[in-house]
Amino acid sequence: MNILIYFGLQLNPQRGGTERVACIIADYLLSIGHDVNYMASILVEDKLSRKSVFLPDGSDAPTATNIAFIKNYVKENQIDVILNEGASTEAIYMFSHEHIPATVKIISHLHFSVLDDIKNYYHTLNYPLKEVPLMQMCVNILRWIKAPYNKWNALHNKRQRYRYMYEYSDTVVVLTDKQKVSMESLLRINPSKKIVAVQNPNLVNVSEVDFNKKENLIIFVGRLDYSSKRVDRVLAVWASIQNELRSWRMVIVGSGTDELRLKKMGQDLALQRIEFVGQTDSFPYYSSAKILLLTSNYEGTPMVITEAMASGVVPIVMDTFKDAGLNIKNGNNGILTPPFDIKEMARLVLQLAKDDSDLKRMSKNAKQAVDGIDNSNRLKIWSKLANGN
Repeated sequence: MNILIYFGLQLNPQRGGTERVACIIADYLLSIGHDVNYMASILVEDKLSRKSVFLPDGSDAPTATNIAFIKNYVKENQIDVILNEGASTEAIYMFSHEHIPATVKIISHLHFSVLDDIKNYYHTLNYPLKEVPLMQMCVNILRWIKAPYNKWNALHNKRQRYRYMYEYSDTVVVLTDKQKVSMESLLRINPSKKIVAVQNPNLVNVSEVDFNKKENLIIFVGRLDYSSKRVDRVLAVWASIQNELRSWRMVIVGSGTDELRLKKMGQDLALQRIEFVGQTDSFPYYSSAKILLLTSNYEGTPMVITEAMASGVVPIVMDTFKDAGLNIKNGNNGILTPPFDIKEMARLVLQLAKDDSDLKRMSKNAKQAVDGIDNSNRLKIWSKLANGN
């Protein structure tokens, strides 16, 4: 089969979980004899970026120019299957059977929760009413007044987009059975074979790093984005416990649109022993760290959790998204904390950091949990999907 994989950003396995999963799937399809081509809209200058062709208008926008380019590319390169890894974007309106012949199979792959962003909508908004100028406060009050309508509108628009995607794709891939149910509920349809649940593969080998050689290090790994990641909560947790954990430090691994605000917040909170290292290889930090924090408003099934667990890093995760507990057994190989409760998360982090024997026990259990994941079956599903089974 001749397969085209699309993602808005040129695929690079070090940029994030979505990109890493897409690259794992691509490499697997290559390994079983398929030809894989890459298409993107935005160049990512890095030696690890996959060689790609680029949409002429440089965005996911379904312009006539972009659509014509895709149709021509598919025809000239005799593409059999399109895997749209950008199915949560406007790209669904380009990679669809409205424009592409039915002889080409279209698989739309969703990497995020179907409805958690709507469920936690108000937590994604950054409209402060304190410590802002009076005029800004008045503007933000009006924004909060309008927020319920905007939430309803966001749900309405998502339902329309995903109905289009469902109608004009051959298969829609979601992350878990729970997400499949959410999608069917959103679309108001009966259980559908056209919607398939495939958990993310985790090809990270379980680390042999000795727990006793790890540092007293807490990490966050991911994009620095306000709407989804809410890394400000991580900083707030550290602010409340840093004076009681003087032998510990915090590292923020990642970059993004919220980076400057977070660094300023760190200064305003007088945070100590904290470092922002930017976008870099996260695996050396997994090897060194003992605890991972995740405080997102919404996620899919974050790769960062299983990657950290494979290195014996204990995940402490806010239970804010549907599949937060997919790989975490609370109190056994990680900790789930109440949604949006910074004080309780801080208490639990402090308690675990001070109990080295319990931390060591959870670290061992975390590695065992990841070691038991059957990746071969997950990848075989992609082979069946590509072959039309």
